[in-house]
Amino acid sequence: RGSSSETERPACPVAARSRFCGTMGNTSCGIAGCTDPRLPLGDSYDVVDAQVEKRFAATNVFLEAEGVSASFLQEPCSEAAGRASSAAGGSTKSGRRGGAEGVAVGQEELDGMIEDFKQLITLTMSRYHALAAHPHADEDCLDKADATMRRLQQRLRRDGLKKACSWHGDEADMWLGMLAGGQKKRFNGLREVVRQVQVETRIIKQWRRRSSSLSSQQPLHQQVKVDFDSWESFDAFHIEGACQQPLTQVFMSIWSSRSLDLFSRATDDGVLKFIRAVEGAYLDNPYHNRIHVADVTHAAYYFWSHLSAQPHMEGYFGEVDLLALLVAAAVHDVGHPGRTNEFLVKTQNPLALQYSDRSVLENHHAATAFMLLKESGVPLLDHRLVSPSQDAIKARIVDMILATDMAHHRRVLEQMNTEVKVQATTQDINKLILEQHLLHMADIAHALRPAAQHRAWSEAVQMEFFAQGDEEKSMGHQPGPLFDRSKSPTLPKGQMGFLNFVVAPTWKPLEQILGPASKALDACLWENMEMWEEMAKNEEEVAAVEQGQRSIMTPSRSRRSTVKF
Repeated sequence: RGSSSETERPACPVAARSRFCGTMGNTSCGIAGCTDPRLPLGDSYDVVDAQVEKRFAATNVFLEAEGVSASFLQEPCSEAAGRASSAAGGSTKSGRRGGAEGVAVGQEELDGMIEDFKQLITLTMSRYHALAAHPHADEDCLDKADATMRRLQQRLRRDGLKKACSWHGDEADMWLGMLAGGQKKRFNGLREVVRQVQVETRIIKQWRRRSSSLSSQQPLHQQVKVDFDSWESFDAFHIEGACQQPLTQVFMSIWSSRSLDLFSRATDDGVLKFIRAVEGAYLDNPYHNRIHVADVTHAAYYFWSHLSAQPHMEGYFGEVDLLALLVAAAVHDVGHPGRTNEFLVKTQNPLALQYSDRSVLENHHAATAFMLLKESGVPLLDHRLVSPSQDAIKARIVDMILATDMAHHRRVLEQMNTEVKVQATTQDINKLILEQHLLHMADIAHALRPAAQHRAWSEAVQMEFFAQGDEEKSMGHQPGPLFDRSKSPTLPKGQMGFLNFVVAPTWKPLEQILGPASKALDACLWENMEMWEEMAKNEEEVAAVEQGQRSIMTPSRSRRSTVKF
């Protein structure tokens, strides 16, 4: 950090890719002499650049690689950088007090250490971004930091759990020490050893109690036994019949099984309050209702969980990604009136006027969801990590909801196909593109369900479409071909087109990266295609009989049909 002459540089390459430095309170990307204000402060770097984000939380970045000098970066914040510099230089409170003297660090000093630790990590992350954005950065050098990155990421992530723990005193210090490391403790006798073991045992028990499922802590709602990891056994219709709260059941069960209460600052009661408000805002439409959203939420979680469970995807997803996807899935159709965007625009509905005829319903769903969140007062998106910010998570949720608009189907599909084709590994796929595709696929995933469920969903869609067509006719408008019950193709023929031209292409890139978990879904898709094809064939045969085409045939055609070649 010594002073050195600064040379003129082109437009900042880091500010265009990352907004992370804003968490340090500075007004630039962190490059010396750069004050590029093009991006707002405080947003998460992993929202802006998913490619760099997979290398999250670097330390000890070798700035000298490929000629990048330490003076390439400036201090983002004088006070914070000073504290971080002190920590980096070995002159932190822990360094001064952790020597041979063996003096115990008090609670006040411990809090200061935590702040220094957070700021040091933030600074090194910023520097890592600068190196990653440098055109001559050494990939081997970046890869070399991965081991330390993972360790520091875990420690920084869990550091925020300290205030959420219910124990205090020595146990809190011990818990922090287990996370942040430090020098080995010297014991003066057997009594101290026994005390150490007892404290660690209580910490482990406390952690297990905190990580236990919500069902064992509090009866949130009527429980329905569901295997969320099994695709074939999940049935949203069954859950609806058992508890009449399918979304609440699915969302809270996933929330519990993934221990998201340890990540989000929202209480279990608060989350339950919000998700019940969301479920209550779904209307009793034939298709776009609470059962549909429960089915979509499970499908999105199934895709996410089986992707993240693959060994080569380790470190790609985090709790924040799951939280954003679950919330987006749960609210993606909230307040749906059972009519399409085209209908709202054609009839000049107030919603269409409010959102300028663009993704009317999807904008309405997002606005309704965050209005409910505000009214509930639940800090659902507030979490215990340094980043990303709540605004960044909200932006991701909104983008996922907008991606469910069928008007964006081609764009979403082309982006995902390009990522799968171009990127060398699944880890390299842009996370923002992937999560939008996941929710879009989950929204139409009833075509991948067992035949009985898929047929029930298809009939519900047709019922809702015909109701819209009837209303359009009553208003003097001409409904589209799928909405006019007198001109619409039969259900089997309509679904054959939907599965072949919409579902199958959307499913293909996800199938390629989902691995063995895709087999059950792919089998259901082909079974459903064969079901509709057989039904369409039967309908044609019945129609032929009714029209008398088999019983009344011209003699010439009859003779021609009997000729053998």
